[in-house]
Amino acid sequence: MARHFSTHRIVCWRLSRYCNRACPFCLSTSGPRIKHPGHDPFMVANRLLELGVEKISYSGGEPFEYPLFSRLVSHVSGLGMLQLVTTNGDRLSTGVPDWVKSFEYIKLSFYGPRPVHDRLMGRGNYDQQLSLAGRLISAHNVTVGANYMLSTESVHHVREFLADMAVIGFNDVLFQTYIYNRRTHVDSRFALHDTKQVIAGLRDAVSGYANRLPGGMKAHDYSQRHWYIVLDDLGRLTLPSSATEPDFIMGRVTDDVLQVEPEVRTSARSALETIWKRRYETDAIVDLS
Repeated sequence: MARHFSTHRIVCWRLSRYCNRACPFCLSTSGPRIKHPGHDPFMVANRLLELGVEKISYSGGEPFEYPLFSRLVSHVSGLGMLQLVTTNGDRLSTGVPDWVKSFEYIKLSFYGPRPVHDRLMGRGNYDQQLSLAGRLISAHNVTVGANYMLSTESVHHVREFLADMAVIGFNDVLFQTYIYNRRTHVDSRFALHDTKQVIAGLRDAVSGYANRLPGGMKAHDYSQRHWYIVLDDLGRLTLPSSATEPDFIMGRVTDDVLQVEPEVRTSARSALETIWKRRYETDAIVDLS
């Protein structure tokens, strides 16, 4: 299977674990009772630029619930870094601010086709996401992609999902294998038994849609996550685990020296370059187009 190589040095920034929802399958175990972090996000953004970051992918929690988000996006635009955001769409469905045009693209989260998604997110939410995407594309000229969680149930309904994406005008679809959140009763319900086999099987399911989604289709196999840098809400650079073991902590974003392996430490910028090199070489990012 062909791999997709990112041309940007990217960090996923979980701004806050606060979210208006409390989805049991959430990989960051976010929710409405969690407070926003108190650190200075503008200083953190400056530090990411110093470390050679070219693109920030915001996640959470729900980024649009973060009170400083609009100011931060403006600040990062001024620094010249590219930005994308993954959102549940709830806040944007009530009104789309003009500053969303600062994003390279916006990713809307889906957890299956309409019946599966709505069973998890609430009746009518699937169509709410489609409606939001249509408005973002037509009225705001925003590039919109979809993140689709591959679980034991959703993996069987990929073609019907892609049909909806193509009709609305989505740019791309990223299939993401379910990530363990260490809630055993949840993981046992959603986790895939063989992620490589599942991704290989997507080839037939996505055939016919390569030319209907301009940005193509990729799959991320999160059973391998040594290539994926996450800046958490505590200001730590981490390599998240896909299973039950703890995430690997590289160190704080302000540290001059970071870990890339247990007992292996190097300068902060060299550490990030090491992980980005893994990203280019990994077979966990698969181009399905």
